[in-house]
Amino acid sequence: MNINDLLTIDCGEILLREFRIVDEDAIYELTSQPEVYEFLPNGRSTRELRLNWVKNYEIPDNKEF
Repeated sequence: MNINDLLTIDCGEILLREFRIVDEDAIYELTSQPEVYEFLPNGRSTRELRLNWVKNYEIPDNKEF
């Protein structure tokens, strides 16, 4: 997928874009922090479950949107 095909919003100092498979490690690191996972529906999760979520739910939902 070309980076230009992704929904991207430039907010100046912050660039918002859709998740990609290559974001798996960063998403896992972020969601493994207690300050974050305590607010997630399934709490703390494995790397495999996070990849499954990105690949099978988040990315398809973004495409549908």
